[in-house]
Amino acid sequence: MLVKALKYIAISYLGGIFLHAIFFSDVRIIEIPLILFITALGIAAISKKYLFIALICIGAGIGIIHYSTTINHNEQHILDVFVENNEFISLEGKIISYPINHESYTSFIIVAENLIFKDQSLDIKTQVLVKTDHYTDYEYGMRIVTRAEIKKPEAFETDSGRIFNYDKFLAKDDVYYTMSFAESLIIDVGEPSLVRYLYAFKQKFLDVIYRNIPSPESGLLAGILFGEKEALGQELEDKFRVVGLMHIVVLSGYNVSIIINVFMKLLVFLPRSLRAILAVLGIISFALLVGAGPTVIRASIMAVFIVLANIVSRPYVIERGLFIAGIIMVILNPRILLFDISFQLSFLATYGLIVLSPWLEEKFKKLPKAFAIQESAIATIAAQIMVAPLIIYSIGEFSIISPIVNVLVLFAVPYAMAFGFISAVASLIMPILAMPLSFIAIYLLKYQLVIVDLFSNIPYANISFPPFHFVFMIIMYIGIFWWIQKIRNKNTLLQK
Repeated sequence: MLVKALKYIAISYLGGIFLHAIFFSDVRIIEIPLILFITALGIAAISKKYLFIALICIGAGIGIIHYSTTINHNEQHILDVFVENNEFISLEGKIISYPINHESYTSFIIVAENLIFKDQSLDIKTQVLVKTDHYTDYEYGMRIVTRAEIKKPEAFETDSGRIFNYDKFLAKDDVYYTMSFAESLIIDVGEPSLVRYLYAFKQKFLDVIYRNIPSPESGLLAGILFGEKEALGQELEDKFRVVGLMHIVVLSGYNVSIIINVFMKLLVFLPRSLRAILAVLGIISFALLVGAGPTVIRASIMAVFIVLANIVSRPYVIERGLFIAGIIMVILNPRILLFDISFQLSFLATYGLIVLSPWLEEKFKKLPKAFAIQESAIATIAAQIMVAPLIIYSIGEFSIISPIVNVLVLFAVPYAMAFGFISAVASLIMPILAMPLSFIAIYLLKYQLVIVDLFSNIPYANISFPPFHFVFMIIMYIGIFWWIQKIRNKNTLLQK
């Protein structure tokens, strides 16, 4: 009964956040939650028969209130004056994100603490996305002074005719301003911290990869190990997108699961309690190391659940684990539910794998298991069925050759990751051992790049769709969920 009640509250909580984000945007509201809570009390007092409606009202009310609390009307008006006048200003602040190196610039987020304008300074506190030169080695935790024209991010139209809410995408991370083509100066290297040590280790590792493995193979390895898709370059990134293989270079759940599984197997000889502690610490460290994106956090939370289930000797229900992971992430940041497509795609793809894989296994049982052909085909199709409506609606493109390319490529990814990682470690310890391992990694990576290049040149490999109302996407998902429920009901009858 308790589990059922919590499920009603959790689902309606998500519904409350969704409704607030869609219909009330950045307006704080208190009247609707108040009405919902009064309604819940009235229903509970009248009859326990309709208690589930009261729980739905409570959950929705909590969701609306929680989303309202994330709306920031703080000190934004201070910088708005300079935005309106297109002024160049200087900001002093601390880098709080991992600096990302693009082809022509470096980007990172700072907490701006001091505004400097015409020899006057003013204390402020807001987060700004800075795009500056890529010649300086910026690091997490450094204090900088940066000068540029301050702007507020705005929604813009993409090449496919979609409107991308760039302002809301950044607002989910409490970023409300941007500074492009900024001139930046490091004024303090900052204090040491765990996150900084992890980022420094990551950068050292990437430097070894770039030194030992030629481009573009090094860029692909950086992507599949650490999610550094920028290392591919725009042209190659576009090719990966055309063939539906971007998920392997943005550190998807597939890559994360490989790394976590290897880590767990390395600890198998330890006592259960010690193994669990080290596993949880390792999972958290890895999540921080690669930037803790939505996909990584979701996979990490689910991995922690597996570890905890093993400790208490309880069966792990993967679908429930996915749902709880999603709720935890939305509680931490309600804005990601609607304004972070990585979060949405990650959960839909994982849900597709969970609910459709058993049915697809039966359909594709004649496919060979060698080179993970059957596994790759099932995983790709299951994930694509669930993400297709969202991708078509949000991006306007869909790769029809993705299942074929994934079957040809996915079996090589774990081996490329393994040999690439081990060769980098060997290079740090005994460089002579790294050479043969690097050669193996290079040819595994080259094979993937050849397949991508070959299939990306096929005409109509990627189909474009005109913009359409999101209601049609909802209708598509209603159809998919109805079909899934039909499959489940059929399987239940067969089991009986």
